[in-house]
Amino acid sequence: MRRVGIVQGGGERVGGRVTGLLRELAEQTLELLSPTRCASCEAPGALVCDACLRDMVRINPAHACTRCGAPYGSLLCTECQGDEVELDRCLAAVVFDGPPARIVRAYKDGGERRLSTEIACIMHRAAREAELTVPARYGGLLSRVDAVTFVPVTSSAYRRRGFDHMEAIARDFADASCLPLIDALVKHGSLDQRELAREERLARSRGQYEVVAPVGGMRVLLLDDVITTGATMNAAAHALKCAGAARVDCLAFARVW
Repeated sequence: MRRVGIVQGGGERVGGRVTGLLRELAEQTLELLSPTRCASCEAPGALVCDACLRDMVRINPAHACTRCGAPYGSLLCTECQGDEVELDRCLAAVVFDGPPARIVRAYKDGGERRLSTEIACIMHRAAREAELTVPARYGGLLSRVDAVTFVPVTSSAYRRRGFDHMEAIARDFADASCLPLIDALVKHGSLDQRELAREERLARSRGQYEVVAPVGGMRVLLLDDVITTGATMNAAAHALKCAGAARVDCLAFARVW
């Protein structure tokens, strides 16, 4: 859905400024009472400190598996050989270990919603750098996209957390990329797949996603937070392709390895 500008009158503009000032004052008061700390190491000053940013193991797009985002897959990792893959390309920004793992847990399970912007920025930088440095593999990952969408949570996960963590990340990512965002997918079922083996994930992911927005002929960039086996991304990409999407590239914050 594309952003729509609103022309405000004088009273509305004044009211908006007052609301903004009150929000800023509330944020400053909260910061005094409970200073921001790093979600990974709890150092004061930033949601993600410079030291933890440096400690992240960034995935080199020149050597990543283009099917599942594995960091050492070169052309195609051994796990993906022989698999039926619906997505066109896949990239993950960092390895799911150390700071990235702690950040994801703080965001999803700890309720630190401000981390959506930090995660989106890391993903956006990874996609931009991949497109610029290895265009033969990731050319057009951002520049030839019609819309951004995301892997949604189940209704039970939404009730438990009170928000869809990937929707928030996708909104921040779309804003950073100046791309339209569409809420295209619905996930059925309530199974938490984090403890399942690769074969079980692949089997149970099929048919979980329904497309509820028009994607016919579109080049879509599909976002998720963590790739474990690639089953979730592949199932979501399959649904989008069945609904008529011309191309589905996938981008994640982290890859389990």
